[in-house]
Amino acid sequence: MIRAVLFDVGDTLILGHPKYWLWPILQAKGIAHQADLKRLPQAIQDAYKHYSDHHMDATDEATALSFWRAFHWEVMNGIGLGAYADEVADYLKEHWQSPHIWPLTPGAKEVLGELKSLGFKLGVVSNWDWTLPGVLQATGLADFFDYVGVSALEGVAKPDPRFFQIVLGHLGVEPQQAIHVGDSEDDIAGAKAAGVRPILFDPYRQNPNAVGDLARVIEYATGRVNGG
Repeated sequence: MIRAVLFDVGDTLILGHPKYWLWPILQAKGIAHQADLKRLPQAIQDAYKHYSDHHMDATDEATALSFWRAFHWEVMNGIGLGAYADEVADYLKEHWQSPHIWPLTPGAKEVLGELKSLGFKLGVVSNWDWTLPGVLQATGLADFFDYVGVSALEGVAKPDPRFFQIVLGHLGVEPQQAIHVGDSEDDIAGAKAAGVRPILFDPYRQNPNAVGDLARVIEYATGRVNGG
């Protein structure tokens, strides 16, 4: 019987693709048309790899915000908008707690609210830096969760099963009583290693083997759908 639902955040509850958080800013500044879209996939890959490799060092506000500024600067430079990189990176750093730069996956609040009303314990298992609690607060997601596990603050990151064990311990739930929803191989591998059933999720609906509608998580949690 499932008692808890664990969630990744980036590209699970919050959309991470730049077209959702960066493009509206570029359009508002009248510079979106200058971006080299052919370079976008590589720019995203490089920026997120750097983030993945170094986010564990961002354990305080100053370091984390400096890290995010560098992340945004790298994306801007990568798509040929280096002339505006400082301006946009400074804007995003200054407004890091503004909900408009953290677009929610469709149905995120509704699904979390429904799970909460059904009595499930909810936890976060996210490879993120110091800023995540503030981001969840800004987006209105924080109050849904019984515990928020942040890799940089816990000192361990997915796919290490110890990260899941820490969150499960705070929730008071056994691994077999939980499912984990996430978009990456680290989510799947880490959950399995911890004895938690993983649900692969793709908010962009490009992976035919992944769940594309967050509302289906309710079906998995309540046992209306088996497997993961």
